[in-house]
Amino acid sequence: MIRPGRFYPNPETAADNAFQRNADRDSDALTLLARKEFDAAVQTLRAAGINVHVFEDTAEPEKPDAVFPNNWISTHHDGRIALFPMYSALRRRERRQDIVEELRNHYRVTEVIDYSPFEDEGCCLEGTGSLVFDHLNKIAYVSLSNRSNPKVIQRFADDFSYEPVTFTSLDSNGQPIYHTNVMMCIGTAFRDGWSGDDSEQSRAATGAGALGEDRKRDRGVIGRSDRELRRQCH
Repeated sequence: MIRPGRFYPNPETAADNAFQRNADRDSDALTLLARKEFDAAVQTLRAAGINVHVFEDTAEPEKPDAVFPNNWISTHHDGRIALFPMYSALRRRERRQDIVEELRNHYRVTEVIDYSPFEDEGCCLEGTGSLVFDHLNKIAYVSLSNRSNPKVIQRFADDFSYEPVTFTSLDSNGQPIYHTNVMMCIGTAFRDGWSGDDSEQSRAATGAGALGEDRKRDRGVIGRSDRELRRQCH
């Protein structure tokens, strides 16, 4: 986990993140609140017996989203680490080799696969924001957007032997959901997923197909409306 050095709305991510709002206070006040929430979360996890590695964000360059490292790095049970291509240039600053090296000091790291060169092609895949894993069935669910490119999805799926299930999810204003993990999650015995605005006829059709696949696998499905999705994200 990365303790934020600065925290404020990233202007580069506002264009395609419909849930992002302008702040009603200055960045110093936001940073203080974010640090308090972060410290409380770490304390709660440790109290539950979870081993937490905390890394302090570096002061320079500023990284307003550094508290979300899951978008640039993922760790895997076979010892591999994946580094991901980011949509926002500000967020590309978050990748830190010192964190990778510190993980090597504590764990068996067998390989580091760096997908960040895809940024040069304008192709992104933002870690477990983009990829929602069903580890039991080796499936990676991805809602397509500026942050989740099919070319990188397929490369990751080939490298890690996951079946990619891609779909398009549009909010009530017709804008793609920017990250898959804001609208679905996979548990051992359930799948929690957004099913579109309950006041409209339209639904995310291919996403509903993914729901059907989970029913076939005897995994319970919990649906969420557009209103519930927005309450969660706001």
